[in-house]
Amino acid sequence: ISQDPFFGQGNSFHGRGGRGNKLAQMRYSLRVLRSVVSLYDDAVNLNLCDQGAISQLLDILKYAANKSKEKEDAILLEIQADILFLLSLLCENDLHRKELFSYEGVDILIPFIQMDPKKLSSGLGHNCLLLSALDCLWSCVIGCYIAEDYFLEKQGIFRLLDLLASKQKNLYNLILGILVEFCDNPKTTSHISSWRGEQDQTAANLLIELWRQEELELGVKRDRYGRIFDMKRPIASSFQKQQEVIPMPANCPSFAIVEISENIRAKIYSLLFKLGFENLPGLSAKDFVTLAIIRHYIDFKVGEVWSELCAELKEEFRPVESDEEALKVISEIPENTGRIVAALQTEVLESQRHQEIQEEEKLYAEIQAVHKQREMVKKSWENFLTRTSNYEALKKAKRLQEKSIEASRSKLKTQNGAVHSTDIKGLGTTIGSGRLVTVTSTPPQLIEGTLAVTDLALRKPPACKGALKKIRS
Repeated sequence: ISQDPFFGQGNSFHGRGGRGNKLAQMRYSLRVLRSVVSLYDDAVNLNLCDQGAISQLLDILKYAANKSKEKEDAILLEIQADILFLLSLLCENDLHRKELFSYEGVDILIPFIQMDPKKLSSGLGHNCLLLSALDCLWSCVIGCYIAEDYFLEKQGIFRLLDLLASKQKNLYNLILGILVEFCDNPKTTSHISSWRGEQDQTAANLLIELWRQEELELGVKRDRYGRIFDMKRPIASSFQKQQEVIPMPANCPSFAIVEISENIRAKIYSLLFKLGFENLPGLSAKDFVTLAIIRHYIDFKVGEVWSELCAELKEEFRPVESDEEALKVISEIPENTGRIVAALQTEVLESQRHQEIQEEEKLYAEIQAVHKQREMVKKSWENFLTRTSNYEALKKAKRLQEKSIEASRSKLKTQNGAVHSTDIKGLGTTIGSGRLVTVTSTPPQLIEGTLAVTDLALRKPPACKGALKKIRS
């Protein structure tokens, strides 16, 4: 562990990977220390922490991480994974030790979470290192507000969501669990809501996409639009439907309860519940159809538990009439909820279809307007060519123009004032006169007159000129 130079060449197989350095000895020392700490002996762990084990382990971890940047080696990766495991065991459920870990430890953890997913299949041990880093994050950061706030400042939530979006299925459960625990910090939800992935994907869209993927693997029945197919058991997997009811002791959880921990749907529901099911950005109509199911996940799960309870009672007991009626009412609640959700999903799809039709009609109207404008331009050009090539057509156009002008004039006669004609006699052009006039020659009398002075700013007013004459006289 010390920084003293080491010139040994190793000792048999215990020195493998440590020729000319202490890596081999450090590797086996950490293995021994890992076995000691794994005993969960409070006195031993307290003694280690009192001797500064956390700070020393962080120093070694930083040294090994810097060495890995130069050349990645399986032994260095193993050393880092063991240190992260040791830190997880030492800091778990101890606030003071988490505070000792907080700032320096978070700075070391962030690069591990940013690891390139392609390295996970390299075979050197990057997958174990990443799992150890996530476990260390859960044990050493969560639960300590100082460490949590610093992790948020370093954009750690964004890094976790980036890792979640990288489609590493074996990490889904762990990452989602960490995010759920982080949501106890009120600052976390704003970070999750502001995250954007590839193609401007939002966190809500990512979670709903993972839900659909999970249900597809579980064999949950949905129709072609993603709506509920089985009203009685809307979220039951194909394996769950094949299982028969097995009477079990009261202290043993039923299959409906065990199923919660075996997939990621419960964690996705918890995250979306923390974010709020209303006003989630970046969702399509298909996402809203799935969101309606997620929103009632707890209701459907409670219905499954009651269904198992009713099936167990029918095997060995016969409820009294009042209890049987109550069980019947309770068992109908999930089915009614499923019908309500299915109706809401149909309404969402109809609304989306109606919106698509409106957008399509708007697009067709724009296309029709463009074609109409082109036809008008073409017709105008043809009329222009007709007037310029046919004198009779020109006279006809002139008569129509005069008739249109006459029709647009006011019918009320002016009582006082002169009336000026707007017609130009002997007009021989086929287009309207413009505002610009080109002068080809200027008469001499105009040049010698008032127009001879071009710079009016240098010309003095007559009053001033007359005043000067009086003073001189």
